Amino acid sequence: MTPRFSLGLSLALGFAVISTFATSQSAAAAVPKSTDVVIVGAGLSGLAAAYELKKAGLKYHILELTPRVGGRVRTVKYDFPGEPATFADSGMEEYWESNPAVQVLKELKLPTLHDVAISSLALGGKIYELGDEDQAQFYGRIFSKSELEKLEGFKKEVAPMIEKMMNAWKKMPEEAMPADLLKLKDISFADWVKKKSMPEKVAQWIRVSVECEIGTAWDRISALDGLAEFHIFAANGGKGEEAYRVVAGNEKFVNTFADAIGRGNISLNSRVQRVVSRKGKVSVFYVDQAIHKAGQIDAAHVITTIPPFRAVIEMQFDPPLSAKKLAAIQSQTWGSYFKAHIFLPLSAQKFWTRGKNSILPILSDSELGVIYDGNRGQENAKTKIISLLITGDHAERYNLMPMDVTRAQLTAKLDQLWPGVSKEIKGMEFFRLHPRAIGAWPVGRSRFDEMSNELRRPEGGIHLAGDFTETSHSDGAFLSAKRAVRQILQARKTK
Repeated sequence: MTPRFSLGLSLALGFAVISTFATSQSAAAAVPKSTDVVIVGAGLSGLAAAYELKKAGLKYHILELTPRVGGRVRTVKYDFPGEPATFADSGMEEYWESNPAVQVLKELKLPTLHDVAISSLALGGKIYELGDEDQAQFYGRIFSKSELEKLEGFKKEVAPMIEKMMNAWKKMPEEAMPADLLKLKDISFADWVKKKSMPEKVAQWIRVSVECEIGTAWDRISALDGLAEFHIFAANGGKGEEAYRVVAGNEKFVNTFADAIGRGNISLNSRVQRVVSRKGKVSVFYVDQAIHKAGQIDAAHVITTIPPFRAVIEMQFDPPLSAKKLAAIQSQTWGSYFKAHIFLPLSAQKFWTRGKNSILPILSDSELGVIYDGNRGQENAKTKIISLLITGDHAERYNLMPMDVTRAQLTAKLDQLWPGVSKEIKGMEFFRLHPRAIGAWPVGRSRFDEMSNELRRPEGGIHLAGDFTETSHSDGAFLSAKRAVRQILQARKTK
């Protein structure tokens, strides 16, 4: 959920000065001649791989294309005149509790906020506000008795399927997904749910819950992958998982993460050009973009954590990756995201506050996407930031739309949701993500099929990792890092 490149400057905007966190080093870490493992990319997956290798006692070095760590993780610092600095994520917002990132957050002792997996809803132009109540009370209020029975029946039906899926997932790629589950890849999640004769409101709740996670429409993914995404809502006896957010933004996480693995093990501005695998040794050829000098580092293994579709476009592999791996990469699809920050005075909180309680976040079926309190937890902030996480086709449209038109359309949509809020808006900022923001799999494919298993198998000491190889979330970054390091340790044992 998450933009790419730091501007490295501040822009005076009249109402505020905006700066983007920079994590570049004053001088790039020197690249050693050799190491145990070379990691391509210093995003979440690359940092997680280094973290696991450090625990295992292996040497590692990261080559990062850009002048900063964190990849698609971004936090913006806003300096409004006469106000304390405030921060808002311009990409990913949260981590579900099953994400291995949560354990790392705890190990690094980072302050977090966490909430249960329910939120207010905006369906068909109507807001269903979450009050000071638990999930059962909320659902009992917004759904009729028959609708609630259908929803609970659906959760009970899919719970054992999801448990079986997750147990099999732990054994992949060494073992395959059971055939009875794998056949679900041949029907869309939308069609599969419709066959359950769900009431319209329940079906729409399922749709908007899953679509904001996958960044695409539910009829474009398989029922198997839809269930994989739905697990966060079916966990804990149907109550769902808790979501964790880092206080003051996720960039604090990647900075602390980089410090933990050692900044001296990260070389920034290093573009990997070629990966050559010969007789148990992998040579990585790169260019230091700051001084335009080519170099080489040798290792026993390479973990490339950038999205595979980018890896095969931007790097040469010698010998080339197998035809099966290329087919898996080329038949994968993606989800799209677009982020907006809306600046409002504290007085505007009346629109999303009932009594002393905020009704945010709001899960919307409109082009507003998921509506977050962008600088929640920053009690001294005098400007509120409403953060919009827009997904799918709406995101693709906004990624290509003139920004003035974007501002006008979002203002109109916010006024429909909260009449009169447009008069309070002080300004907006937009953050466009790469069109292929996250990985997804079309109907007929799945993250659990044999093609995906092939993608996860090492080849000539090369391990493909990153969220695109595993899931549609940041958990894929951590799961792939753990998988790649596990494979490396197993390979070392068998030598």
